[in-house]
Amino acid sequence: MELNFFSATNAHKAWKKRLHDCVEHGCSTLDPAVIALDNRCDLGKWLYGIRESHPTLSTDTQRLFTRLLDEHAAFHRAAAEVARLALDAQQKQALQLLQGGDYARISNKVIGTLGELYLKRREFGMD
Repeated sequence: MELNFFSATNAHKAWKKRLHDCVEHGCSTLDPAVIALDNRCDLGKWLYGIRESHPTLSTDTQRLFTRLLDEHAAFHRAAAEVARLALDAQQKQALQLLQGGDYARISNKVIGTLGELYLKRREFGMD
């Protein structure tokens, strides 16, 4: 599977708006259990596919890849927690996570690590 790094970055940035709208206006259509799954979005599918198809990455790239895999899973857990809080009418706590808490911190890490991995994309046969 090919990954468009820019689309993946933008998709993760778009979650903040989607979750913010959820907190502000309600989110009966978002399911925290589904949001928590890190292997269903394009980035998650790519990460799990690369893990299986490229076992011989350089040590540096393997570290970045493993870090992104962990951060991406944490991102989904944090996004699910924001949605759960919003569904439980705990808007203040949800906004805290979203704007300066775990969600914000982890989201920034995912985007940063994704950028670092983009620079190593030739190892994945992407150019």
